[in-house]
Amino acid sequence: MILIESRVSKVKEKYNIPVDMWARMVKGSESISSNHKYLEWMAKVYQDSARQNDMTVDMILDVVERFDRKKNKLPRKDLYSYKSLTALKQILDNLKERQRIIDTHEQSKVIYEDDRFKVVLPESHDASCYYGAGTKWCTASKDNAGHFTNYNQSGKLFYILDKTLPTSNPLYKIALNKTYKGATDFYDAPDSLIHDRNKIQYLFDHPLMETIEKYFEFTYKEDIARISAEEKQRELERQARDQEWAQQRIEREMRLSAAAEIRKENEEWNPENGDYVGIRANALMEYLIDEGEWEDGDDAIETVENEIRDMQQDMENDPEVIENPEGERAQDYGQDLNNLEEELIEAMANKPTVYDIKYDGSTHYGEMPIFEYDGREYAVGDDDEADEAAEEQVRNLIDDIGLEGFNESFYSNHIDGEQVAEYVSDWIRQDIEESPESYLDEEDDKNLTKEWEDQLEAIDEEIGDLHYELEDAENEAEEEYTQDQIEALEEQKQDIIDDEDNYEWSEEAIDDALETKLKDIEYDPQEYIEMYDLDIENFIDIDDFVEDVIMTDGRGNGLSGYDGEEREVSYDGEWFYIYRTN
Repeated sequence: MILIESRVSKVKEKYNIPVDMWARMVKGSESISSNHKYLEWMAKVYQDSARQNDMTVDMILDVVERFDRKKNKLPRKDLYSYKSLTALKQILDNLKERQRIIDTHEQSKVIYEDDRFKVVLPESHDASCYYGAGTKWCTASKDNAGHFTNYNQSGKLFYILDKTLPTSNPLYKIALNKTYKGATDFYDAPDSLIHDRNKIQYLFDHPLMETIEKYFEFTYKEDIARISAEEKQRELERQARDQEWAQQRIEREMRLSAAAEIRKENEEWNPENGDYVGIRANALMEYLIDEGEWEDGDDAIETVENEIRDMQQDMENDPEVIENPEGERAQDYGQDLNNLEEELIEAMANKPTVYDIKYDGSTHYGEMPIFEYDGREYAVGDDDEADEAAEEQVRNLIDDIGLEGFNESFYSNHIDGEQVAEYVSDWIRQDIEESPESYLDEEDDKNLTKEWEDQLEAIDEEIGDLHYELEDAENEAEEEYTQDQIEALEEQKQDIIDDEDNYEWSEEAIDDALETKLKDIEYDPQEYIEMYDLDIENFIDIDDFVEDVIMTDGRGNGLSGYDGEEREVSYDGEWFYIYRTN
């Protein structure tokens, strides 16, 4: 990656090319050859050109792309041996192409055809399947005609068939969906939406696109007219948004690819380095391999090998080659075989490695890194990291939707009874004090008031003094008088004790009743929450609730946004847990 950046920088310094033109050239150069081996030639040709504009850059890119595809058929295979764009273009234009023959299905219309392209409009599901053979287009699925019908009702499908590209090239067949609302979407042979229109700029520069546009607007003008201006405007706005998002995705993909190249050069994810993220990336690759979801590149290699084998058989059985083994026909076969052998070498060199897993530094509820592979996202972590992530996920969910977003019968099992009892304790004490008879026993839980206790104490002291006088009495009359006084005080004392108005509820009894009531509340807090119309959410034991949610639903339910499943893999003696997030 560093060498490539150095090459680009040196070319930029050497040639004076406007910034916008340079950006287009570098991007196009990378799409043709990731190591920019043709960039300096293109920069020189551009600088030497009499006209320097967008069209010039596009023309250069188109000619170089053709050269890269067909160089093995040329007498000179080194681009830098060609001194001008005109000379190279003329040689390429005169080059004899080996083309596939594409017959026309009777239930279709041929919109355009030349030596390279054939553009057809299928008018039936059968025709769609015929032209879509070898692709993964849903509109060419033999078992389901519904997709074709739906597309055909809302607009029209045009299949752009390239006779010169090998079938291993995803652009050898392109489906163009044009809707009456104004949408224009392109799909490659694997049925992936082509977000980056620069990949197919050569189509927009070709007369076939103008032919398609004119045919569509003329033939279906009544269908187009039935769509309101408002609907068309909405569709245009949607397309503009889609293009903006597509550009953002492309730029992001370029950044991720560049970061992956640097990691690869530095061997950051070599398991022996013990890199935290790298270990988890390798664990993910192990899982994908085990599940058969890892694109090992063997299919691409096998496809090219089969093409080589088929071509060799064709060559061996071709009467013209048998008659003249050194003739032009044999040389054509040889050039095509050379092309396929280069494809095979490239396919073998491009076998996926752990660095095909993309990583942008994002994490999933904590420390679990999120990886991207083949359009899918996975979070990977060990057992402790998965536990922490699951807990954080549930807490975040509570913040987002509140406890009312959960089943009430579930979260009501996690009421903190002590918290409820503490919250209502003052109200309960006030109720006991205002209605003590509802809580206390008249006989056991009342005491004399302090005033009457003091009176009794005074009477007892007075009685005590009289007993001393009784002992010191000098005669019977004095003794009798003192005894009468004592008896009168005892009667007075008993009257105080017997009078219910002299009693009050004891504080100790009130405290005991409060404690008993609070224990009842702790045991059954929900009854009192309803009684006092309290907000139950204020009394949930969140820690206990979070733990129970995870235990009941499992970690995957919250961490795997795709299907709620937790996957696991053993890598290098340690278990890792994987959650697909999209």
